[in-house]
Amino acid sequence: MSFVTEAFLVSGVALDLVGATVLSHAHNVESTLELREEISGDERALGEKDAIATHARLLSEKRVGFLLLAIGLALYLAGLVLGTSESFVGMAGFAVGVLALSLGAAALWIKVGTRRVTRQTHEAARSEGAEGISDRP
Repeated sequence: MSFVTEAFLVSGVALDLVGATVLSHAHNVESTLELREEISGDERALGEKDAIATHARLLSEKRVGFLLLAIGLALYLAGLVLGTSESFVGMAGFAVGVLALSLGAAALWIKVGTRRVTRQTHEAARSEGAEGISDRP
């Protein structure tokens, strides 16, 4: 294996570990917040002014964690493609094709799921509105 291939593999795995650590920290803070909210009704993380600042920080941590995971996995994939014993062009084309199909499937899945949740939310709001109207004298 060449140095470049090994560098891609090692740096990809290292970035994945850092991303997983950041996501783990955000998850632990969320769990702590849930416990604090149940015990005292406080939704703030230690050192934060209010609940909105806390949630903004957690969202930011999650975004950074997932970005590091994505970059790490992309580097790892590049290292695997560079180190393959098969044709580089063929394997790169295969990897890009799988990525494109996966992104398309994920986008379709998100769109279908979003429509279903939106429809169910509207139906629940309509049924609550109808119940509220019929309850009035």
